[in-house]
Amino acid sequence: MEHYIFTYLIIAVTVLISFYAFQNEEMGDRMLFSTYAILRENEYHRLITSAFIHANMGHLIFNMFSLYSFALTLERGYGIRIITLIYLASMVGGGLLSLMINRKNMNYRALGASGAVCGIIFSSIFLVPGGSIYIFPLPLPIPAWAFGILFVLASMYGIGKQAGNIGHDAHLGGALTGVLMAGLIRPQSILQNPILASAIVIPAVLFLIFHKREQ
Repeated sequence: MEHYIFTYLIIAVTVLISFYAFQNEEMGDRMLFSTYAILRENEYHRLITSAFIHANMGHLIFNMFSLYSFALTLERGYGIRIITLIYLASMVGGGLLSLMINRKNMNYRALGASGAVCGIIFSSIFLVPGGSIYIFPLPLPIPAWAFGILFVLASMYGIGKQAGNIGHDAHLGGALTGVLMAGLIRPQSILQNPILASAIVIPAVLFLIFHKREQ
């Protein structure tokens, strides 16, 4: 338990705040990601607070399950300071990318810890290679790198649909930040896996460029 202080604490805090926001719509509105509130009213705290509230129970459970599945080994291997740094950097990185993509859409609103969680997933893929995860109803575990790629593909689809006010844009920002953080923390983790790094970063960047041109 002492090795997983961050993992259990961030899950507990996120669950508690999300449950409270389910019952208090006004508080949720003050915390969610809003392009208008950030750019026009300088409420930059929303880049952080939006990661502690979720659209519904399914959204919350999926994010916390994904975080739990990857954060334990990462925290055990690198400690509370590193995992906290990765989580916060990915949270902000995901929010900033979302802000860049939606800077002209003052009606854009989103919420969820997906950007920060995605940063944990992708940093873990490189810093703690060889992991796997079970996904219901599949009877066998899938490699962590495959889960990560599927996560990004789902994010790309979500960006196109913009469904449920879920921060799909932040998924890609968090993923790219996670890869960047892994490279900064342990450069050989990227240098030893150039194909995987390219398979994650290049499609994400190309998608963002293509998506920007469509706007």
